Amino acid sequence: MLRSLFVVLVASLPWLPAQDSAPEVKKPRVHVIGASVSGGFRDGPMTHAKEQGDSLSLQELLRKWTGEHARATTHATMEMVMMFTSPTTIGQAQIDGALRAKADVVVAIDFPFWFAYGHVGEDEAKERAELLRSGCEMLGKLGMPVLIGDLPDMQGAARRMLSPKQIPSPELLKALNEQLAAFVKEHPNVHIVPLAALVRTMKEDGATLDLASGPLKTPPGALLQGDKLHATRLGMAFLGWSIQDALRAAMPEGNPLRDQKWTFEQFVEAAGAEEELDVLKDAKAAPKQEEGAGAKGG
Repeated sequence: MLRSLFVVLVASLPWLPAQDSAPEVKKPRVHVIGASVSGGFRDGPMTHAKEQGDSLSLQELLRKWTGEHARATTHATMEMVMMFTSPTTIGQAQIDGALRAKADVVVAIDFPFWFAYGHVGEDEAKERAELLRSGCEMLGKLGMPVLIGDLPDMQGAARRMLSPKQIPSPELLKALNEQLAAFVKEHPNVHIVPLAALVRTMKEDGATLDLASGPLKTPPGALLQGDKLHATRLGMAFLGWSIQDALRAAMPEGNPLRDQKWTFEQFVEAAGAEEELDVLKDAKAAPKQEEGAGAKGG
């Protein structure tokens, strides 16, 4: 009888662990490194701009996109914004941070930028090539999937932010992009996102936004802040939407994010760029309204 009573009491104790409880699944980590665009730089009076600009960090945007299916983390964004001051030192710190974080995916879209741009000595081609080689060696230490952007042509950026001496010539930029592509070819875990084409579209042609109501063509430069170098909130939404497929493919097998396909409007909402988009829509609609009014008046 005592034995039966003991069995009943033990069975009723609330602190005993459930035998069929499933083990907790570790969320994969998406870790962002890079320079000022990824860091969410905001142009403004502090950088001698006439008007205050606005943006957000890539980590803030991807934190919304990953949701409950992954963790989105980043390096100290102030250091990322200051990458131009010492790309080798700050770059190495970011690589070390990604390794310490045991990231499953590293998003390094503008990480290579200051390994090709910036002030160099008299032998420009040699020094830029050596600097880019050092940046690639850093990226080569990462064994997980890594997304990097190729090198955009930033001629035309405000001189207060980027002087002509800091910008490689088109011919040299082409050679540096070939060097970057050769590095990627040797490292199957590293994937290039066509940042150069995206920036050229934003700067020169005007981006076409894939809206549910139909495509909206933006004026050239509309997705860039006043410095013609850093993306606005809407520009960051466009960047996130543009790299989404590459990011989905880089996620671990079985993760729901591999099948997640956000609309452009979802990226706009995540970036807090609704007002900016409305301004562009209104500007696009205004000429049609004026044309209609003129026809009635005639």
